[in-house]
Amino acid sequence: MTKKLLLSFFLLVIVIIPIFAKTLPLDARLRGGKIHFQGGRYERALEQFENALIDYPTSSEARFWKAIALEKLGRYEEAAANFDTVFTQDSEWLSKTIKDNTYRYSAWNAFIKAGQALDQKGDFLNSIRFLKRSIEVFPSSPQGFLLLSQIYSALDSLEKIKEIALSLYDIDSTNQQVNILLGMYFFRKEDWDSSMFYYDKAISAFKNDWELTTQRLGKELKLNNVEEVELVVQKLLEKRNTKSLEVYINDSLKAKAKYPILIRLVDQLHMDQVELNIINFRAGISALQKANFYKQESLQKKYISKASNYFQEAILYNEFDFDSKYNLGLTFYRLGFDLKAESVFINLLDIALVPLNKFSPSFTEQLISLINNNNLNNAFLAINPEIINLIEQEVKEKRIYKGTDWYLYFHNFKKSKTVPTLQEADKVYLSSIGIESIENLYLLLGATQTNLKKYDEAIQMFNNVLLLNPKNQDAYRNLAVCYREKGDQKKAYEILQEGERVKKQL
Repeated sequence: MTKKLLLSFFLLVIVIIPIFAKTLPLDARLRGGKIHFQGGRYERALEQFENALIDYPTSSEARFWKAIALEKLGRYEEAAANFDTVFTQDSEWLSKTIKDNTYRYSAWNAFIKAGQALDQKGDFLNSIRFLKRSIEVFPSSPQGFLLLSQIYSALDSLEKIKEIALSLYDIDSTNQQVNILLGMYFFRKEDWDSSMFYYDKAISAFKNDWELTTQRLGKELKLNNVEEVELVVQKLLEKRNTKSLEVYINDSLKAKAKYPILIRLVDQLHMDQVELNIINFRAGISALQKANFYKQESLQKKYISKASNYFQEAILYNEFDFDSKYNLGLTFYRLGFDLKAESVFINLLDIALVPLNKFSPSFTEQLISLINNNNLNNAFLAINPEIINLIEQEVKEKRIYKGTDWYLYFHNFKKSKTVPTLQEADKVYLSSIGIESIENLYLLLGATQTNLKKYDEAIQMFNNVLLLNPKNQDAYRNLAVCYREKGDQKKAYEILQEGERVKKQL
C-alpha cells in the first residue's frame, strides 16, 4: 500500500469514528454519578448528572439527582431551582420525594435555605415560591410556614399570615406557632385585645412546657429541691454553647452518662426561654397600644399595669433584653413608680454602656486609640466593621448586651477637650446601643430623678444628654426645672436662653 493510500485510510478513520460513536445510555451515566455520590464525591457526581442532562435534557431523573448533588454541595438556590423544575415537569417525582426520608430532607433543606437567601436579597417572589415548595415536600414541618409568615408580614399581606396560621392548625392543633401567628395577625390589625388573647395562650403553653422540662431535668439529676433545680437550670443555660458546658455536666454535676439527654433538655429549655421572652414582649407592646387607645386615666393605668407585668415576665427569661427593660421603665414612669423606674433606667445604662476597663488591656488600648482630637467633640463614634470581629470575640462569653452594631462613647471627655488615656478607660464605654436610645435613657433617668427631687443627679443626666446632643431641647427645659427647684432662678433662666439660642440655629 502506497503512503498516499495509507494517509487516505487514516483520514477516513478520523472522520468516520465520531459519526458512528454511540451516546452513553442514561442508566450508565446515572449509575456512574450515583457511585460517586455514595462515595461522597459530590463534585464528580454532579459532573456525571450534568453530562447526562446534556445528552438527555428532558430526563427528570437526571435533573433530580443533579438537584440532590447541588444540595449536598451547599448550592441551595441552584438545587431548589432544579427540584422545582423536576416537580413541575413530573409530579411523580414529588410523590417519590415525600415517601423517601432522605430525598425529602434534601429537597426540603434546599427549598428552606434558598427561600431564606432570596428573602435576604429582597427576591420575595422566588422566596415565596421555594418556601411553598418546602411545605409541599414536608407539610408537617412548621419552618416553611413561619418563614413565609415573616415575608408576608414584611409585605403587609396580613390575610396570608392568618391563612398560614390556620394551615398550621390543620396540621397540628397543639402547635403554639398558630397562636403566635394569630397574635401577630391581630397585632398588625391593631386589634390589641385579640392579639393579647392569642399571645396569652402561647405564653401559657410554653410556661407549661418549661415547668415540665425543668422537672424532668431535676429527676434526671436526682435533685429534689426546687431552688437547687432552678439554679442548675440557670447555670446550664448560661453555659449553653460554651466549652465549659461539658465540664460542668461531667465534673460539677457528675452526670457524664446523662450528657446526651441533658443537652436535649437544655436545648428545649433554651427554645422555651426564647419564645417566652419574645411573646411576653409582644404582648406587652399590645397592652401599651391598648392603653394609648383610652383617654380615661383609670383604663390607661389598667393596661399600662398589664404591660408592665408582661415586660417583667419577658425579662425573667432574658435579663439582657434591652427593649423589654426600656419599656418596663416607661411603664413604671407612667404609673408614677419613680423609684422602680429609676432602678430600671440605671440598670439599662449599666447594660448599655460597658466601661473599657472591663476588657483585656490590649483590646482596651486598641479602642482608645480610635479617639483623637479630630473626633473628640463628637462624643461618640460608630466602630469600623473591620474591628467588629475583634469585639465579637472579646465579648463572646461576657454577660453584656450584644447587638450587631457597636459604638464607642467618650462624652465624659468632651468638656475637658482631652483625649482619654488608658488609665481613664473606666470613663470610656463600649456599647451596642445607638445614640438616640442612650440620649433617651439619660433623659428618662433625669426626669425620674427630678420627680424624686434628686436634682443634682438629674442635672448630671441632662448634661450627659447635651454632651451627646447639644440640640436636645428637652434637656434644656428639664435642666432649667432642676435649677429652679434648687432655687437658682438665674441659672435656670440662662439655660432656657441657651436653649433658645441653639433652637434658632437649627
